[in-house]
Amino acid sequence: MRYYDNINEQLLLFHETLIDDNYWDLHWQDLKSTKKIKFKFNPKSLVSRITKNFLEPEDGPILEGGCGLGDKVYTLKMMNYDVIGVDNAKETIYFIKRIYPRLNIIYGDVRKLDFPDNYFAGYWSLGVIEHFFEGYQEILLEMYRVIKPNGFLFLTFPYMSPFRKFKARSNLYKLFSPEFYDSNKKPSKFYQFILYENNVIKDFINIGFELKHFKPFDGIKGFKDEIFFLKFYIKRFLALFYNLEKPKFIRKIKRVIDKVLTEFSAHMMLLVFQKT
Repeated sequence: MRYYDNINEQLLLFHETLIDDNYWDLHWQDLKSTKKIKFKFNPKSLVSRITKNFLEPEDGPILEGGCGLGDKVYTLKMMNYDVIGVDNAKETIYFIKRIYPRLNIIYGDVRKLDFPDNYFAGYWSLGVIEHFFEGYQEILLEMYRVIKPNGFLFLTFPYMSPFRKFKARSNLYKLFSPEFYDSNKKPSKFYQFILYENNVIKDFINIGFELKHFKPFDGIKGFKDEIFFLKFYIKRFLALFYNLEKPKFIRKIKRVIDKVLTEFSAHMMLLVFQKT
């Protein structure tokens, strides 16, 4: 279920199940129980390309805050970066370290990092800030604290694409009451925000970051997730292109469709900031 907060111009997504401190360990339970976790290095991935565009391995260490399974930490390590991953899913961290003991991933809280000031040349945050009902201000402050002057922050989050903004203006979402914010009590089934990118940019600039690059991406998912009012088989058709990785001609078709849809229905936004 999703609701629109017309004051902050953002969506709120809720799950049918309870979201608590154990959610992410349970989220990855199927992969862990069947031992399907096997990382593959992809030099053309978003993390690979963007990191290489802004940082060299000799520039200094990189942190991924909210590293989850650690696959992005693995990617950066394969590119010879000094990289550390932090996540609060304790059981998942311990499990991954048994499979990949050389990965430098540790248990921790992105709101209170155990690193000195001005320590990292880069910081990756991939789909993290949107999961905090109380907001991302504490995370933002820690990002600014641990990144070196002139260091880079690579931030991704679900955002209000032109398609979602159109739906909001057309009153196609249920409205969310602002009274929930005033109570400071997180709804038990709250999952994430879909954020208005201009608000995020403003918040990060105000604390001392400078925007260097932005890129919406994941157009197929953004479109697929928003067409629940259409017939089920259309969603299934788009999901086919979203999930299939082979054969090769399917991947090419997928890239073309995704590029077209990204213009107005991208699911995610990438922002690259530099600490000034």
